[in-house]
Amino acid sequence: MTKYSDYTAYFEQIAVEFFGHTPTEKHFFRKGLPEFLKGLSTDINYPALLLDRYDYRYNDNGYDSVTKIRTVAFMVVDNSSDIEDYQRIDEIMTNTEILVDQILNKMRKDKHYPKNEFLQGFDVNSVQVTPIENNADSTFGFFVTADIISVHPTEITND
Repeated sequence: MTKYSDYTAYFEQIAVEFFGHTPTEKHFFRKGLPEFLKGLSTDINYPALLLDRYDYRYNDNGYDSVTKIRTVAFMVVDNSSDIEDYQRIDEIMTNTEILVDQILNKMRKDKHYPKNEFLQGFDVNSVQVTPIENNADSTFGFFVTADIISVHPTEITND
């Protein structure tokens, strides 16, 4: 069964692969946690992959077969020191869009491997991408949501 830690580990590995994330050069943060809040003011490196949330709901379609529908959300952002440097902002938007596309392509590919149980129900048709333009901290990029659907076991375990 998929765990929340599978989700965070997968996206941290993406940050290593596409962003050059390391323990000393941080490009990956879990939004809402202290490491993200600390990172914004101290050691965040751009571009960055920010893991936003993992919501889920259940659906039984009126039958005994239950599915778990996870909605994952992440941001790919970069920073401009001048919010009026429109050429730089266009460059950031182009580069972060390319990174988003690469992440989604990787998710589509990885869902076919048994070791990636978490991704097997990745629904590319559910993907929504919204631009981010945060002038308060000069951050620009994209916010992405997607659904991942899986069969949910209904037996009760004593784990």
